[in-house]
Amino acid sequence: MRHWLFHPIIFYPLAALLAALVIALSVQPQAWPRPPAPVAGAVAQANLVLEGSAFDAPDPGAGQHMHVARDFWGQPQSLRIAQAPNQPAPRTDEHGVRLLLTPASAELLRGKPIAVEVSYNPLPINAASGLAVSLRGDGAADWVSQPAPPQPGVLRFELPASANANAIGLRALSGGTDQAYGLEITRIRASPLRIPPAPAPAN
Repeated sequence: MRHWLFHPIIFYPLAALLAALVIALSVQPQAWPRPPAPVAGAVAQANLVLEGSAFDAPDPGAGQHMHVARDFWGQPQSLRIAQAPNQPAPRTDEHGVRLLLTPASAELLRGKPIAVEVSYNPLPINAASGLAVSLRGDGAADWVSQPAPPQPGVLRFELPASANANAIGLRALSGGTDQAYGLEITRIRASPLRIPPAPAPAN
């Protein structure tokens, strides 16, 4: 006796539904890019930490390739950026890939020098030779660059104070001109730069 599940009225709609589900999962809509949006990050003792969900919706900017690595469910894991071929050094009016910040998080970075520590992994091929970081706001801002050795590590940047910072800008660097070179960013930690007090005047 044939099972009821194989009755044409039931079987064919179920088969069509299963095929549609397989097709929908194969195009991975959970991994599609999101429109740029501010993120809060995690705040601990005046330190702002950006990782995981903070990489969900960066602003890609110009002259860079950007990819958010996600798990099967679409949760962001890391941020991969690469310099497009034949790009000059970053200009003060260039934003790069920006991690936009909510007003409360941006307030932690405004009006004071900031130390930014970036944890990264080199890409298996076409690894960038350096990284530049900047506090971005409404106008121009300086970039600070560091070489990126070809192994996982942490780069530290000391950035000048910005009165209207609302994002952290990132820019992969490479001297190669034939193709894109990049790196994978796994964590960013920003904190007020501790400046040693001025020595007391001599008597």
